[in-house]
Amino acid sequence: MRLYILTFLALLAFAANSILNRWALLDGATGPITFAFVRVLSGATFLWLIVAVNDHKWRPKFHIFPSVSLSIYIICFSIAYLNLGIGIGAVVLFGAVQFTMFGLAALTSEEITLWRILGAIISFSGVCVLFFPNETFEIKINEMLIMILAAAGWGVYSFLGKNAKEPLLETTQNLIWAIPFVSIFFILSPDGIGVKGFILAILSGAITSGLGYVIWYSILPFLKTSFAAILQLSVPLMAAIAGVLFFSEEMTMELVFATILVILGTFVSLIKRQRK
Repeated sequence: MRLYILTFLALLAFAANSILNRWALLDGATGPITFAFVRVLSGATFLWLIVAVNDHKWRPKFHIFPSVSLSIYIICFSIAYLNLGIGIGAVVLFGAVQFTMFGLAALTSEEITLWRILGAIISFSGVCVLFFPNETFEIKINEMLIMILAAAGWGVYSFLGKNAKEPLLETTQNLIWAIPFVSIFFILSPDGIGVKGFILAILSGAITSGLGYVIWYSILPFLKTSFAAILQLSVPLMAAIAGVLFFSEEMTMELVFATILVILGTFVSLIKRQRK
């Protein structure tokens, strides 16, 4: 039961991250790079304060792959979502996350059954159903490539979480060492931030990113990489449901149908092959 609750909280944090990121950039007063910089800085500071309460002598260790992959995801995610529609952005992001994590799972000899592949296809079709009917499809190659790069960064970062031993410490040091990489973009191309964007960036960094990533790293060792990828297909769905519950958005038939497909795909992916 504890694993189910933590998984739900992690996915809820990811959905909230999407909402906060989009909300902050909506009025044009806040730029994606400055938002990403404040997000990383506030997340690292908040988690380091939590760690320092128990061990004020702790110092972060440098591991290049999680720090770089996390930096790539955070920067590219903000930039791409500014110029891509919500729908096509979600489809490209989560489609590429599936491809990345399934690919890494296969490379590490994880058993991937046909049921799991079928479950991923069903769930992903739910995401497409949710967005495509109301989305004006416009191909923006550069923005799509940036979003694919963001997905690859997040897929690698999630894959590395399979070996997490101390989720809080590892997430803290990953965010701390992501600061120099994100700072490079911030120094070269500062794009400003408004009061609303600053507050939302702090909330996103400290709560939905910082604590959300800690929870994610605490459950990844107990999940197959391919199944962890499929679970994330519920994130845009949860964001859409939050819009209905808290922002008076319309409950559409597409949302109902998408919910059914994502849930069905998740259960199908759990079917195990019977061994002779």
